[in-house]
Amino acid sequence: MSTPSTRARILGALAISVLLTGCLSPAERSDHDMTQATAAPLPPADAATAAPDLLANAGLTLPDDATNIEVDLVTYGDFTEVSITRFTAPREDAITMCIDAGARPTEEREEFVQGYTKRMLGDFELEPGMYGSRIGLDTATARVFITADDPARVTVLHYRIPSR
Repeated sequence: MSTPSTRARILGALAISVLLTGCLSPAERSDHDMTQATAAPLPPADAATAAPDLLANAGLTLPDDATNIEVDLVTYGDFTEVSITRFTAPREDAITMCIDAGARPTEEREEFVQGYTKRMLGDFELEPGMYGSRIGLDTATARVFITADDPARVTVLHYRIPSR
């Protein structure tokens, strides 16, 4: 017999999958169902230069004290401007970055890292105590994941939604 929290997780995952598949026509769904993202990492010097602009496109500001900056430019179906930016920063600065963009970081749950996010991030795994935020812009979305460490490791997935 399942517990109420297990049932809630299962229902939440089902609701998310229905929402994700409901956003695409049947033809689009079949194109995207099997699509796996491919990433092209930028060299470290280029990543440090590109990161502030990529994050600005996502409505975010790179913390001044960010280090270990990495950027992957990603190809994923009809999505454009897909990038994954990773860096290390004081945890409070990472959380403030999200709040300044209008998002409230909340503790992430595995069922929310599904669909496009999982495919674009590859084998991305949530860590215990990891915080996440979703920032929805007019035509783009950013997902921010912040580890529980201090300094925290931050992963930002940014993508433009395909036009319909």
